[in-house]
Amino acid sequence: MSAPADRFEGLVARHGSVVLGYLARRTQPREDAADLHAQVLTITWQKLRVVPKDEDAARAWMLACARRVLANHRRGVLRRNSLADRLRNQVAVVATEESRERAERVLDGMSEEDRELVTLIYWEDLTLAQAGEVLGISAAAARKRMERLRTRARAAVAAS
Repeated sequence: MSAPADRFEGLVARHGSVVLGYLARRTQPREDAADLHAQVLTITWQKLRVVPKDEDAARAWMLACARRVLANHRRGVLRRNSLADRLRNQVAVVATEESRERAERVLDGMSEEDRELVTLIYWEDLTLAQAGEVLGISAAAARKRMERLRTRARAAVAAS
């Protein structure tokens, strides 16, 4: 193995659990801590040349990195929540109270991926192909997913 790889593995072995614990205590849901930890380790690998040689300083550097990753994560959560609130408000302006409640139930019943597809198409004014590209799926997959969503939404509205 190379010297950088050995150094990185040593940092992970000595400080990885400390960083993960730091993130887990500050993350809701706690399961997100693993993804954030992976981001910190990726950044550590990418910036290995600037990680201090002193072990205490290296641990502090990794924790500072974790703090910034966590701040970015929290901003992302706030943006997603704000987007959902804006969508609900937009629906409320256009719809009657009864149809607004139905629409909110339909949106609340969707998975995060499905909600993202709907908002990309109706809020961000993207085509199905563009929304599929953003989500990392083909245009055909986006079209099929949207078709299924429309069918489920019609059934949910008809049932209520």
